[in-house]
Amino acid sequence: MTIKTPILLTTATVGLLLSASGAFAQQQSMNQQKCLNMLNKDGSLVAKEQGKANSACLKGAGMGTLPSTAQSCLTADANGKVQTKQNKTVSNATKFCGTPPSFGFTSAATVNGAAVQAEVDLVADIFGANLDTAVVSCSTSKAGCQCQQKVLGDVEKLADKKLAEFIKCKKTALKNGATSATSLRNCVNNAGTPGSIAADTKGMLQKALKTVNTGIDKKCDMPGVTSGKFPGDCSSFSGSALGGCLDILVECRVCQMLNEMDGLFVNCDLFDDGVANGSCASGTGPTPSPSPSPSPGPGVVLKGSLTQTLGKFNYNMMIGLPAANAACPAHFGGTHPCTYQELQSAGAAGDLDGLKDFNNVTVTSFWAIDPMQPPLSQCQDDNMGGSFLNWEYGTGHTLSKGQRVGLTNATGVLGSLQSGVSCGATSWVGCCQ
Repeated sequence: MTIKTPILLTTATVGLLLSASGAFAQQQSMNQQKCLNMLNKDGSLVAKEQGKANSACLKGAGMGTLPSTAQSCLTADANGKVQTKQNKTVSNATKFCGTPPSFGFTSAATVNGAAVQAEVDLVADIFGANLDTAVVSCSTSKAGCQCQQKVLGDVEKLADKKLAEFIKCKKTALKNGATSATSLRNCVNNAGTPGSIAADTKGMLQKALKTVNTGIDKKCDMPGVTSGKFPGDCSSFSGSALGGCLDILVECRVCQMLNEMDGLFVNCDLFDDGVANGSCASGTGPTPSPSPSPSPGPGVVLKGSLTQTLGKFNYNMMIGLPAANAACPAHFGGTHPCTYQELQSAGAAGDLDGLKDFNNVTVTSFWAIDPMQPPLSQCQDDNMGGSFLNWEYGTGHTLSKGQRVGLTNATGVLGSLQSGVSCGATSWVGCCQ
């Protein structure tokens, strides 16, 4: 995936950020909290309006009703609605930010600019640098046209919900006495912070992603028009793998937007896909920055590892091998879940030395996938009719068990194959090419 460059800040804005993140950070007064919350809310409304404009430009281009090119339409703001939202940001900054907060604050101009730029960049991520070359004419292919419009609309809503999640989390953090930008950063990328984007405590972001996946399935895959409709960074995907890839693009742009709006210094390169791979420059902060003790780069056979999972293989609201089949290419393009035999080859090639999953957690074991084994030895529920599809919990009413293999992480050496493992245990799934 190509690196997504950040928004550039002016010298004056950088000065504001440096002063706002300095040694005088402290608990914010009620007025300062109101300023911070109001500007984030206003910025999210600017982003939402720009997202609507993006969808309108794509629809108009598909219908052939635009007075200009699709690409120029993105920033034309023909009906002035984006500017109206931006004016509100400026007005509220003047009204509520007389005493500037000591952290998490930039300026109305920076908030507005970040919101618009991130949304426009998201369209380029999905459709390529020139929207005009990607638009499908509705008169030529009604199904292809509807596919593009449905998916972009759902992706924009996903971005809206991620921003809303951050705003609620930030408001709570400030109310609870946050004294530095660290608490605000946690509202982006700390899965241990309730209400953060990473935690998705109430499952609203997964629900929005499910809507994206449903739209892809019904409007793109079922009519057979997915190929070529999204010629940007996700061009090789379809189905839930396409949804996962689009989610990564949204994560990147939302992270960059919040970095610029609030001067947060979140490492967006790690946040978007969990890998220090240069996929997303961070804007205000490291561009990109590797994590401490990073996992080695892609190997010869194994290209990366998914996170720990129960024997039922639970990824992105899917279960079984279909879940892993979708998750591997979403995180490591062109890959599939490693079989036990492939893991052995990866070990011989040195791919497992110091391996960490995409959340930077040290890998210490793998589920041993082997389609030649009896289904009930592969965590397949005995009620599934013999198809090698679903891995299930080992409960009192099922004989399902699994196989796994340990990993001495420092040396990359696999242990002996373990059979009869409870499907309620957890291990990792490798992604091989």
